[in-house]
Amino acid sequence: MKIGIFEPFPLNFSMTGGGGVVLQNILAILKKRGYSVHLFSPFIDKVTSSLLSNLTDKIISLHFKKLNSDLAIFGITRLYSVLLYFLHKFFDYSYDYTICSTYDNLIGSFDFGYVHFPSRKYFKLNDIKNVRNVKDLVNFITSVKLGENTRMIAVNSSFTLRLLKEKINRSADVLYPPVKLIECDSIDEKDDIVVSLGRIVRDKNYDLVINIAKKFPRLKFIIIGRVQDSQYYNELLSKSPSNVIFLTNASEDDKRKILCKAKVILHAKVKEPFGISVVEGMSTGAVPVVHKSGGSWIDIIEEGKYGYGYLTEEEAVESLYQALNNESLRKEVKERAKLFNTINFEEKFLKITNL
Repeated sequence: MKIGIFEPFPLNFSMTGGGGVVLQNILAILKKRGYSVHLFSPFIDKVTSSLLSNLTDKIISLHFKKLNSDLAIFGITRLYSVLLYFLHKFFDYSYDYTICSTYDNLIGSFDFGYVHFPSRKYFKLNDIKNVRNVKDLVNFITSVKLGENTRMIAVNSSFTLRLLKEKINRSADVLYPPVKLIECDSIDEKDDIVVSLGRIVRDKNYDLVINIAKKFPRLKFIIIGRVQDSQYYNELLSKSPSNVIFLTNASEDDKRKILCKAKVILHAKVKEPFGISVVEGMSTGAVPVVHKSGGSWIDIIEEGKYGYGYLTEEEAVESLYQALNNESLRKEVKERAKLFNTINFEEKFLKITNL
């Protein structure tokens, strides 16, 4: 069987996030089953191409120059979605099955689309009245006349499913992203460490972590993540107390050692569609503290059954205090994390797609 994988987001930016995790696992599953796989995506550098070469038979990429702004990345993503739409609709690549691994723009006609966050805003000409800036205009032009005809859709959480239904009123399967769980020698010997994981970008809301750290001077707060917004990173450094440590180039082994010693995984992003980093922390027995919104709250910790939630900074402080002192919850969150492992993802993906 010949399968075409269409990834509209530049892989150089997405590989470190949930989108890259889902894509790599889908490619690995298809490769293991012996399918011939072609991958379409814009702006793949040599490192990323090499990383994926053993999982694909062919990579088709448009070689854009380095993208330096959110608007450029957004524009390329939107326009590439349009290109994929026309490639699939009007040209015959003789694929037996087609997959859009980031179907967030809700553009095109594929056999299967995976939605991380339904970002499309416009669906009809009358929506022109809502256009406010250049970014909106690009969104409108590339959306309004193109259909959403994908046969089967999966989403990364029930939270995302709710948003999808608001957008297009379609049903979809919830297929949690695959998480590579972390093994520790023991989860009984923990230190006074609070960890936050994720790319250093403004919407991850690390300001909250900094503010909370100031209220717990005897605790060590470690933020692990690649810097994608240098200005924001420098802002955080300038106001961080001495008990906050940034690890921007941590190896997987370093991350494992730190998480295995951490008592809490603190997630500050509001309306996180899922939250792979939360599950990673839970797999080491770190008790999660998350915002009461999004997939982290609803799907992962079941609204407080497997961790703590907050709406305000004051609630976050209280939740952290409780999480630090709840040793009995460590084994429960470790067991809960197994629900989101790679094996379960593979089984449900194959069941949904019938591949």
